[in-house]
Amino acid sequence: MPTKRAHCLAAAAVFLAGVALYLPTLRGGFVYDSIAQVLYSDYIHTPANWVDVLTLRVVGQDELDRNRPLHLASLMLDAAIWGKEPFGYRLTSVLLHALNAALLFVLIAIALRQRTTGSAAEAWRDGPKANAAATLLPAAFGALVFALHPLVVEAVAEPSNREDLLVLLPMLLGLLAIAAPSHLPWVLNIALVLCCFFAVLAKESGIAVPFVFAVAAWLSGQFRRSLPGLLAGLLVAIGFLVVSYLWRPEASSILAHVPRGLAPDFGSLLALQSRIWTLQLWQIIWPWNLSAHYTAEVIASISVPLAAAALFVVAAAAVFAWRTNRLVALGFSAYVLCLLPASNFAAQYHPIADRYLYVPLAGLGMIAAALVHRLRAKYSNGLPGTALIAGLLILIGLEYAANLRRQFIWQQPVALWSDVLRQYPNTSQARIGMANVHYRAGDFEAARASATEAVVSSGGGWADAWALRAICEWQTGATEQAVQSLRQARNLSRVYRDEESVAEATILSPEQVAVFAEVSAASR
Repeated sequence: MPTKRAHCLAAAAVFLAGVALYLPTLRGGFVYDSIAQVLYSDYIHTPANWVDVLTLRVVGQDELDRNRPLHLASLMLDAAIWGKEPFGYRLTSVLLHALNAALLFVLIAIALRQRTTGSAAEAWRDGPKANAAATLLPAAFGALVFALHPLVVEAVAEPSNREDLLVLLPMLLGLLAIAAPSHLPWVLNIALVLCCFFAVLAKESGIAVPFVFAVAAWLSGQFRRSLPGLLAGLLVAIGFLVVSYLWRPEASSILAHVPRGLAPDFGSLLALQSRIWTLQLWQIIWPWNLSAHYTAEVIASISVPLAAAALFVVAAAAVFAWRTNRLVALGFSAYVLCLLPASNFAAQYHPIADRYLYVPLAGLGMIAAALVHRLRAKYSNGLPGTALIAGLLILIGLEYAANLRRQFIWQQPVALWSDVLRQYPNTSQARIGMANVHYRAGDFEAARASATEAVVSSGGGWADAWALRAICEWQTGATEQAVQSLRQARNLSRVYRDEESVAEATILSPEQVAVFAEVSAASR
C-alpha cells in the first residue's frame, strides 16, 4: 500500500477510535462551569453576540471567558445547533479531541519517517511496506497514549474546559506545516502566524505555541525560513494578551475576586511549584487518584528535596534525549513549554487541575512513540516482537480502564462531587457542588446541610457558601436564618448587593436568583 494512503487510513482509524472510546462521555450532562456558562447565562445563546466575539470586542466585556473568543465561538456554535442539550456540546469536544489525536499521529509518523528517510519529501513518498509499518505502529501507540490518558478526560468531557483542545489543534497544524513545509516560504510563515493567533484566542496558555514552533523549526532545519512567521506569530500572540489585559472591565461581577499567589516570594513559589510538577509527573505514571478539585493535601507527602531529585532525573533524561532523538527532544520541549503557562508563576484560581496537562501530554505521546520505534527496531520479529506488541496492548488497556473510570465520574455532578469528597472531605467547593445537586433534586434540607458544611469548611469566609445557605434556609422556612446568612454573604462580597449583580455573576441558577430576590426583600 502506498505510504501516503497508509498514513491517511491509519489517521482515520485513530480518529474513529478516539470517537468510539469516548462514547460513554456523550451520555453525560453539564457538570462543572458549563452549568453556569450554558444553563445560567444567556450570552452564548444570543445571536447578536456573534459580532462582539468575531470582532474581539468581547475581551472588553464582563463575560465568562471574555479573553478566550475562539472558545466562546465554539460554544456559541454549539448553542446555535443544540440549544441547551449537553449531548451536542460533548460531541463537539469528543470530535475535536479525536481530531487532535489523528493529527498527532500524522505528525509522529512523518517525524519517524524523516528519521529513516532524512527529509520531509521522502517521508511521503512510497516506500517499502516494512518501513511504513515500522512507523505506523509507534505513531499509533503515541497518539493513543495521549488520547486515552485519564488526565485528558477533564478537558474532553467538560465543554467549559474545551479551550485546551482548541489550543492544541492549531499547535499541531503548525507543527505539521513545519514537518512537511510548503515550497513557498510565505505559505509556511502565514500558516505559523495564524496558528499562533488562534492558539492564544483559545486560551492564554497558547502563548507557548510560538516557542514550540521555534524548537520544531530548529530541530527540523527550518528555522531560518520560518523565522519571519515565528517572530510575527509571537508578536501577534503577545499583542492580543496585552490588549485583552488593558481592555479588561474595571469591575467584574463574574470574577469578583482576584486569585492570590501561592507564596510571598519567588523562591518559596518555585519550591511549591516543583512539588506540583512532581505530582503531575506521578499522575502521568499512576493516574488512579485524579480529582476535579485538589487541595494542599495532595502534595503533603512530596518534600522539596524529593521534588528536586525527581525533576533532576527527568531533566537529565531530557538533555540526553535531546542529543540523540529529535522527536523525543520535541516531545520534552512541548511538554515543558506548554506546562509553564499553566504553572503558578501567574496566580490562578485553581493551582492544580488535570486539564492543565492536556496540551503537554501531546509531548508525552511523541516521547512514547519514539521509544516504541526504537524498541520495535530492536525487537521486530519472533517472540520478542510479539511480546512487545502484547505489552503495548496491555499498557493501552490499563490506561483506558482508568480513562473510562474518569469518563463515568465526569458524567453527572453527583458522581463528580462525590468523588472529590471521597478524597478531600473538607473541600468547600465540593460541598457547594453537592448542595446544588440536592437543590436541583428538590431536597432543600439536604442542600441546606451541604451548604452549611461549605460555610464551616471555608472558615466562614466564602460568600458563595453563605448565599446558597441563605437560599436553602428560605426554602426550608427558616426565614430569619436566611436573612442573617444573606447579610454575611453581602459583608464578604459585593456580588450579593442586589439581584442584578447576582444574575450577572451566573453563580446561581435563575430559580435561585428569584429566591435570592425574596430573601433580599425580606432583609430590607
